[in-house]
Amino acid sequence: MKKLIATFLVMLGLSAHSLAATDNPVEQVRETSRQIMDVLKQENGKNTKQVRQQVEALAVPQFDFQRMTALAVGLGWRQASPAQQSALAQQFQNLLVRTYSSTMTRFKNAQIDIQPNATMGNSGREATVKSSVSLPGNDKGPVAVDYTLYKTAQGWKVFNVSVEGASLVTVYRNQFNQEINKNGVDGLIKMLQDKNAAIPASK
Repeated sequence: MKKLIATFLVMLGLSAHSLAATDNPVEQVRETSRQIMDVLKQENGKNTKQVRQQVEALAVPQFDFQRMTALAVGLGWRQASPAQQSALAQQFQNLLVRTYSSTMTRFKNAQIDIQPNATMGNSGREATVKSSVSLPGNDKGPVAVDYTLYKTAQGWKVFNVSVEGASLVTVYRNQFNQEINKNGVDGLIKMLQDKNAAIPASK
């Protein structure tokens, strides 16, 4: 589970699109994959605060964490008050960013092959960009990674990532639903807060 989530988190950073919005979701994924890989190779590949800040500045604003959280929480999202929804989204974002930040430089030598044509859906408002990611020394071969985006007035936003067919939001949904069933929405918020507090602060 932890290995799968770590892979998801790395792909989240790689899938963020360029700050310069474009109507082509494939180009957005391709360009910012390039930008982030360039950043990861700075500081001799070290995971420094400056590198983390640059990657987060590229990636975080381009994701719809509210929508990602709603999908991950599932039916429990409708039970939550606006204040609880805001807290859930913030804690989930913190969890993804903190976990990703601690592992990202392991992927600095990844090779990313992005397929040229997106699969469109929802009357052209959603797009799935398919890619494969290869890591040096990985004998199992490339990993298939799909990025799901939807079009907003501000351009395309990433709201889900799938690795080898396994969806990020689905992986979390089972865990989140179990916690809500036991301890309610506030229990899930506390669980996320505890998880974030347990992640060592990076220097």
